[in-house]
Amino acid sequence: MVGVDIIDIDRVDESEEFLNKIANEKEKEYVKKSFCDSLRKQRTGALFCVKEAVMKALEMGKGSGVTFKDIELDHEESGKPIVILHGMALEKYKSNFNNKKIEVSLSHTPVTAIAIAIIQ
Repeated sequence: MVGVDIIDIDRVDESEEFLNKIANEKEKEYVKKSFCDSLRKQRTGALFCVKEAVMKALEMGKGSGVTFKDIELDHEESGKPIVILHGMALEKYKSNFNNKKIEVSLSHTPVTAIAIAIIQ
């Protein structure tokens, strides 16, 4: 399964309320440690996109019970992005995709953020 999401950085909500809705404490720390406002907005956009892409790959849309916080973005020591699932997202993964690997990639510029998730 594949999921992809893209967003114009100008549309990214920079509010603390939005970040609290989509991010856990570790993710918020990652966004907030950005060295400038532009990078902070780009990281928020990329974080949102990776969560949306994973939801699409898991075939979980609105009404599925999954929340943004059920999908956690982390990074290996090398910087490679990885996803850790919790709650409803983890349940869906275990029931339909157990033992398959979730790969994610994301990128952002001052204009656009994009993420792709592949379950294989």
